Amino acid sequence: MGRKRLQAILFGPQGCGKGTQGQLLSDRFGIPLFGSGDMFRAEIEANTPLGSLVKEYVARGMLAPDEVVNAIFKKRLKEIVSEKGFLLEGYPRNVDQAESLDRLVKINLAIHIKISDEEAVKRLMGRRQCVFCRSIFHIEEAPSALPGRCALCGHPLIKREDDREDIIRQRLVAYHFMTEPMAAYYRKQGVLLVVNGAQPIPFLFEELIRKMARLGFVA
Repeated sequence: MGRKRLQAILFGPQGCGKGTQGQLLSDRFGIPLFGSGDMFRAEIEANTPLGSLVKEYVARGMLAPDEVVNAIFKKRLKEIVSEKGFLLEGYPRNVDQAESLDRLVKINLAIHIKISDEEAVKRLMGRRQCVFCRSIFHIEEAPSALPGRCALCGHPLIKREDDREDIIRQRLVAYHFMTEPMAAYYRKQGVLLVVNGAQPIPFLFEELIRKMARLGFVA
């Protein structure tokens, strides 16, 4: 018996590991993972009108408005939706965007990775990013094999400007106000799956697969 086709989103506070879990799911099921950042960068690099708008908002340190984000997703829908299914990370980021997404394609699993604010702060303050390939490491939980340098390409690792505690806490307030209400939205649709993001990566993935199997997404 085959598995159900997976059309899923992953959401949770900054530092919960949704990108990591998304990549693990993508590798496990052989389906594409799309992040909002990837879509934005593609538009900016292609120098499209939408990309220019996103670039302006990024330069001001602001989030692009819903109509711009929704338009970018709608434009890239054909390359996102595959016969095997797909995973979205970073979109939608609020209920209005979730409703817009529903008008285009049906989400049948919304994965909510939960961690406390204190855990998020701890994780993000220890995060280091490669200046070249953008790979992420953590000084305690996932250190690079090359001290101060990226284990993948050898370039220097830096602490991102927005990984300061005051900025992290501001972003968490915004998350609770804007994104967290999506849990109630998807619970009402009967597609919400909640997992404990405070666990080590392998244990979290194991919980995720176990719960997905009960729902018919794992053969």
